[in-house]
Amino acid sequence: MDPEQQAQELSLRQLQALLEAQARLRKAAEDRAREVQQELEHLAEAVCPEEVDRLRSQSPDGLAALTPRQVAQMVLKALAPRLRAGRQEQEPATRTAELKARLRQLEARLKSAEARAARAEAEAERLRQRLQMTEALLSPHPLVPRPPVRAAADLLAAAGYEVVFPSGPLSASGNTAFRPDLILRLEGKELPVEVEDLSRPPAEREARWEACHAIGEGHLLFVAPDARTLDRLRSEVFFWSGDRPLKLWMTDLERGRGQKGEAVWLVRRG
Repeated sequence: MDPEQQAQELSLRQLQALLEAQARLRKAAEDRAREVQQELEHLAEAVCPEEVDRLRSQSPDGLAALTPRQVAQMVLKALAPRLRAGRQEQEPATRTAELKARLRQLEARLKSAEARAARAEAEAERLRQRLQMTEALLSPHPLVPRPPVRAAADLLAAAGYEVVFPSGPLSASGNTAFRPDLILRLEGKELPVEVEDLSRPPAEREARWEACHAIGEGHLLFVAPDARTLDRLRSEVFFWSGDRPLKLWMTDLERGRGQKGEAVWLVRRG
C-alpha cells in the first residue's frame, strides 16, 4: 500500500471515529432536551391538571401534541390568577414566583439543549460528507459497500439471517432495475433491504421503496443509522405507503442489537 493510500485510510478511520463521537454528543443533547420537556410536562400536570386532562381527552398524544413553548405558555396562563390572588396572600405569591422561576430555568435549559443538538447534527452532517468523499477516493470498485451497509449486514447476520451484497441490479415487473443495499434471504425469497439515512432525494428514495415493495411482494425491510432517523423514516414510509398492502420490518444500528431483550426488528407491521 503506497503512503498516499495509507494516509487516506488513516483519514477515513479518524473521520469515522469523529462521526461516532459527534453522534454520541447529539444523542446526549437530544436526551437532555427530552428530559427537560418531561419536566415541563410534569410542571403542567401539577399547575393545570384540568387542562392536561382536557388535552388527553382530545388526543391520545396528550401533552406530547404541544411544543415545549406551548406547554410553558399553558403553565404561565394557569399561574396568572394565582399571581393576582397573591397580592393579598404572601404565601401563594411566593409559591407562584417559585414556579415561574422554575419554568424560566426549564425553558433556558431546553433552549440550550436544542441548540447543542442542532450544532451536533450540523457537524455530523459535515463529517458524513467528508467521510463519503474519502470513501470514494479509497473505493477500488463501485460495488464496495458503504460502512453503514456493512454494519447493517453484520447486524442482520448476527441475528441469524442470511444476508448477501447484491452482485447486480434487481428488477420487478413494471419497475426499473435498481441495486438494493442488501439482500436478505428468508423462506426461499430474496428480499431487498434498504439502509436508509434519508440522504437521497425524496423522489429517488420513494422510487427505490416502490421497487422494493414490488420485488418483496409487499414486504419492506429498512435499517436506519440511529433512533432519530428511524422515527422520521417510519413516518415517511407510512405516509408514502397509503393504502398499499404492506409488511414492514424496520430497525436501527443504535438499538437493534437485542439489547435488554428486544428483537432485532424494532418496528413490525403486517
